[in-house]
Amino acid sequence: MEKQQTRVKEYGCLTIKERLLLRFIKSRNVVGKNWRGVLAARDPFFNTKLGGDYLTSVAQAVSDSSRGNVDRIERVTVALEKIAGIKPVAVV
Repeated sequence: MEKQQTRVKEYGCLTIKERLLLRFIKSRNVVGKNWRGVLAARDPFFNTKLGGDYLTSVAQAVSDSSRGNVDRIERVTVALEKIAGIKPVAVV
């Protein structure tokens, strides 16, 4: 988080990917430790092999932002925000 705050001070903004990851972390914290199971139970897509790959990709992107596809991060983040009761905002 400190790294991102430094980046904001230095460059004035975060990338779309970084903003999505921040939103993902916030909604993941609201849903709890079993966020993968909750997503799989609520959305049939995440209960498939491909959906599981999306979840793994996003989880890895949290620790290493060079990993993870922006579209995958967005799909997981929006679904998790719905479960957490957080109103999704447009990604621009």
